[in-house]
Amino acid sequence: MKISRVAQGLFAALVAIAAVGASPATSLAAPAASAAVGNTVVYKEKTEGYDCFRIPAVVKANNGELLAFAEARKGGATFCNDSGDIDLVVKRSADNGKSWSAAKVVIEGFGDTKGNPTPIVVPSTGRIVLLSVMECVKNPDCNRIPRVSLSDDHGKTWTAPKVLTTQLGFSAAPDWLATGPSHGIVLTRGAHAGRIVAGMSYTDGGKNSGALIYSDDQGVTWKRGATDSTAAALNPQEISVTELLDGRVYAAARNQANNGNKCLDGGAKNRAYAISSDGGASFSTKFTFEEDLITPVVQASTARMTATDKAGKYNRILFAAPSVCDRRKELVVRSSFDEGANWQGNSAGTLVWSGDAAYSDMVQLSSGSVGVLYEAGPAGNANETIRFSTVTETTLGAPVCGGGYGVIDSAPLGTAGTVYLSYNASNGQNCVSTMKSASAGTATATSAYLEVQGSARITDSGSFSWFAGPVRAAAADKCVKWGGSAGGVKYDSPSEHCG
Repeated sequence: MKISRVAQGLFAALVAIAAVGASPATSLAAPAASAAVGNTVVYKEKTEGYDCFRIPAVVKANNGELLAFAEARKGGATFCNDSGDIDLVVKRSADNGKSWSAAKVVIEGFGDTKGNPTPIVVPSTGRIVLLSVMECVKNPDCNRIPRVSLSDDHGKTWTAPKVLTTQLGFSAAPDWLATGPSHGIVLTRGAHAGRIVAGMSYTDGGKNSGALIYSDDQGVTWKRGATDSTAAALNPQEISVTELLDGRVYAAARNQANNGNKCLDGGAKNRAYAISSDGGASFSTKFTFEEDLITPVVQASTARMTATDKAGKYNRILFAAPSVCDRRKELVVRSSFDEGANWQGNSAGTLVWSGDAAYSDMVQLSSGSVGVLYEAGPAGNANETIRFSTVTETTLGAPVCGGGYGVIDSAPLGTAGTVYLSYNASNGQNCVSTMKSASAGTATATSAYLEVQGSARITDSGSFSWFAGPVRAAAADKCVKWGGSAGGVKYDSPSEHCG
């Protein structure tokens, strides 16, 4: 089990609250009752000639337009069935998701299933690579065939899908295979910069495997790299990938093996992760449970929001998924400030949809905002629509402190980091965190403190890799002193922010 740096900070905060005689912190068991962000309907069931739309994936083309891919389903044995006459379609937005075009067919089903969209934008050329899967329904059984299509005009036209079965090391199409779903990535750091990496899961000869696949020629040819054929307790599927600050690849997966007991250990066995340290060629850490993330057994998505080596003041990776262990409901975006080592609990995240919700994908819109494309609906119909919401640093909450906390002051610590003072109007608490920018990922002396007028100073200090804090305390009608240190630079505020 991981040692949770965030949990240590929460413990320190509870101690701080006790010291000033405040009420206990709000429970971390569940998110708030209503969503914190608005949304736009992108796809809706029983429209545009289709029964329903599922399996969202989204990227931002080099011309600034958003492309929202989905499976457009009709004619299955039951309504919105996974197997049927399914086209792979796309819609475009030129205004960051406020409005969307009509659906355009990218790959026509012709009575068979064409799905599992996994798009990747190559920043250096603007090429968009689209991985997908074909399954025969009308035609004789062909198992699950991985394919790739390319676009060099920002997704307006596409090459005919090219079969990748033998390139990926299969003598014949496996019984089950799924690319992604959700976007893939292009590595930007280290020896494999420029490599395209995507997730894939498959069942071949009765053996379940989670894998990474990669391309070094902008999607023309592909190899199957890191592969983990796991034990009975883990069956990693629907893999979303994120590049870490040091160039490693974080692979987040649904644990299909736990589908029969979704609330085992409170839902802590429904997610898994693995790490590749060589650009997706192999796993340095094979799939293991991601117990911080409580979800049902469902696809989820990851995306980077900020990175200190890309002009960010701190590092933040996002995770989007439903947040109730036994039901696809309440889609929450949660943050990791230490490159996936630990994740916020549900209540510290941002609730995007309070009703039933299922699959999702995310795309970075700017240095301070991310778009979420997700399946959502009323009770009993999580697949009624695919919607788009924008989450910002403000809606996600102050770094480490969590949802509901807004930054009210900050102080730079030279180039070593920034110390933040935040406030949560719903519980009346202040919160201080020190976020490292230099030496991020390396343990160095770092601290954060909060001193409420008339009370003892509360400090979180130590040799930390990413941040110090959060330190929380209520300070109604009182002044506070706050500050912190990193890289040998210290900040101490005067007595301020009174009342």
